[in-house]
Amino acid sequence: MPSDARMLIAVRVVVVTTLLLAALIIQYTVAEVLPIDYLYATAAVTYGLTLLYIGVGQLLQSRKINLAIQLSGDLLVETLLVYFTGALDSPFSFLYLVSIITASMMLYRRGGLFAASGAVILYGALGDLIFYNLIPLPQQSWIVPTAWTTSRLYLNIATNFAGFYATALLTAYISEKLQKTSEELDVNRQNLAALRALNENVVESIPSGLVTLSPEGIVTFVNPAGCQILHTDSRTVIGRHIAELGFFRTEEWEDARRTLAAEGVVRVEKNNFRVADDERSLGYALTPLNTLQGVASGYTLIFQDLTDMKKLEAELRLKDRMAAVGELSAGIAHEIRNPLAAIAGSVQVLKKSEALSPQEQRLMSIILKESERLNKSIADFLRFVRPQDKRTTEFDIAASLSETLDLLANSPELRPDHRIERHIAPPSFTLVGDSDQIRQVFWNLARNAFQAMPNGGLLRVSTEVDADSYRICFNDSGRGMSEVDQRRLFQPFRTNFPSGTGLGMAISYRIVQAHGGEIEVASRPGAGTMITVSLPRRAAATMDRNVDRTHSVRATG
Repeated sequence: MPSDARMLIAVRVVVVTTLLLAALIIQYTVAEVLPIDYLYATAAVTYGLTLLYIGVGQLLQSRKINLAIQLSGDLLVETLLVYFTGALDSPFSFLYLVSIITASMMLYRRGGLFAASGAVILYGALGDLIFYNLIPLPQQSWIVPTAWTTSRLYLNIATNFAGFYATALLTAYISEKLQKTSEELDVNRQNLAALRALNENVVESIPSGLVTLSPEGIVTFVNPAGCQILHTDSRTVIGRHIAELGFFRTEEWEDARRTLAAEGVVRVEKNNFRVADDERSLGYALTPLNTLQGVASGYTLIFQDLTDMKKLEAELRLKDRMAAVGELSAGIAHEIRNPLAAIAGSVQVLKKSEALSPQEQRLMSIILKESERLNKSIADFLRFVRPQDKRTTEFDIAASLSETLDLLANSPELRPDHRIERHIAPPSFTLVGDSDQIRQVFWNLARNAFQAMPNGGLLRVSTEVDADSYRICFNDSGRGMSEVDQRRLFQPFRTNFPSGTGLGMAISYRIVQAHGGEIEVASRPGAGTMITVSLPRRAAATMDRNVDRTHSVRATG
């Protein structure tokens, strides 16, 4: 049974039961017995018809048929009530209007006209039957009948007929308008919901952070990307002033608002933006936020994390600088090496002369020593600008690391107050690459760590393996580096040590890059330095095809 048919049954039962209870109360509280037994008969008929409606509803699921049957029954009950209360003189003829209005609301124009026609037929037939004495008035009628003439009879009937049809048409018209309006509202509601969902999906899907601000600069909304960039959640951000989030200081915010009035947008790039315990590079733009009517309602702030882009730009600049230095200096280095060899050979011959004094012999030794040192620097430089071809083989990188640390532990460069702590797990692991070049990387990084600890300290070397890479971490307790030193670490001829040539870290970077890996640096002044080398776990053929790929050099303070 349709839901509105069930609702109509429930309302009818409640109304009839209420009337029945009121009749019983009147019957037993009024001293004079009133002739209202017909109410009991009417209630009994209504309850019987209700059972019939329920049975029909179980058999027929058609909404229109169920409602038409119930409305027809209501018209019959109303006619019965009108008959018992004086027929043409009954004050309850208005009940027909209730059924007509109900039919017009539920079945619209056809239903209203159906109910009005039924009321016309039943009321007109009842009036004629009573007027022509074809049926008598009930004896218990408590209304004194009036003398009806023919003209008065048909005027009464015509008036009621006009009222019935007018009510049906007017109610049906209003109901149809309400239905059309309701359908339009449903369509608009669905369109609005779809538009809101699209807007939310767009805002939540964009990779840039988005913050909306009130005219006073209070955060009213932040999208998920903004929360991710700021390492926070929306509940922590919403309700706070934009100056509290680090984008602007109080005076900068006021300047930005004045600039917006003139230019329409404020763009800022901040390289030391504090996010949690890290410093990031953020770029953001502030623009006015207006309503559809063009009224200013606040501001929008769109921002992006530029840290990785900045590091990539720094790496590309480093590569360009290294390439330019290599092309320019390779020829110069060869030109220096040739006369240097001649000078060193001549000095060795002169040193054998017996005519030289001890002071002259000492000067000759100094010249030879410095020539050897200069030759070594040139050899390192040539190795950097023109690295040797890789001899790619499978080798045990864990064993190579252990052997390098053993050699370093017995090197004269190691001071007594230097200590090496190693955590190499697993003790054996095979990679594809040039084992000699990888050993050189280990040697350079370890020597650099000890030079950063001139007064002694601990070098902790550990390894880690995951699904994609093999990582080696060199963590020293030395003097650390500033952000400027970290950016210059892999540039050639940049060194922080008196005895360094500035090529060891540049050569190490070049080797790791050629093997498809990357180097990460994390350091703070006075807190030591941690350098992590990540080498990919992939076949030699795949590695060789990616030698020239750009890899990140991440530096965090």
